[in-house]
Amino acid sequence: MLQWQQAEGLRHALEGRAPAEGASFVALCGISVTVTRADIPELGGHWFDPTCLPCERAWLAR
Repeated sequence: MLQWQQAEGLRHALEGRAPAEGASFVALCGISVTVTRADIPELGGHWFDPTCLPCERAWLAR
């Protein structure tokens, strides 16, 4: 299952479950990013970062 996760200033797409705070994942765009508390709305974070365009293209291609 594909989903979006905010990390390092962008909303990235990933396959599988969203990682926990402090965990890293390889986004569909191919880069490794780390999730912080500010990236998780359930922990008081915000969902304001723009979408990673390479992730969006990879998402749409699938």
